[in-house]
Amino acid sequence: MKTKNLIFAILLLITSCAKKEDTSLLERADKEYQKKNLKSAIELYNNFISKNPESPKSAEALFKLSQIYLSELRMPKEAIKFLERIIQDYPNTKEAMNALFMLGFIHANEIHNYEKAKEYYQKFLDLYPNSELAVSAKFELENLGKEPQKIITK
Repeated sequence: MKTKNLIFAILLLITSCAKKEDTSLLERADKEYQKKNLKSAIELYNNFISKNPESPKSAEALFKLSQIYLSELRMPKEAIKFLERIIQDYPNTKEAMNALFMLGFIHANEIHNYEKAKEYYQKFLDLYPNSELAVSAKFELENLGKEPQKIITK
């Protein structure tokens, strides 16, 4: 009986350690990103995601990767891949809501695919009508494809 309890305790300890997130990887990635060491940050975020695929923090890491590719590396199509992955793999997270809005934004303002932007913004409004970003999504929908100057003088 004691042997069974000991084995059970050891298995419990092993599985709890295996499931524990390696938050130090995420912290290091954040620090590298803050220092603009993008290559290192990208590697660390990807490492965290691969080691913690079930963690909601992986959605955060994917969102940060999308920010790096959009804002720092000016690669919106790469950013889109990370945002789509958030929606697919982590649909019930705050990052999924933000990712859906950002997909509309990138398609409208970076790629100029207004039909795709409209789809994403409409889906965003359908799923998150009370979000703080709903006003922005409605504004974007109303002004898709318009020149900034025309929006100001409206």
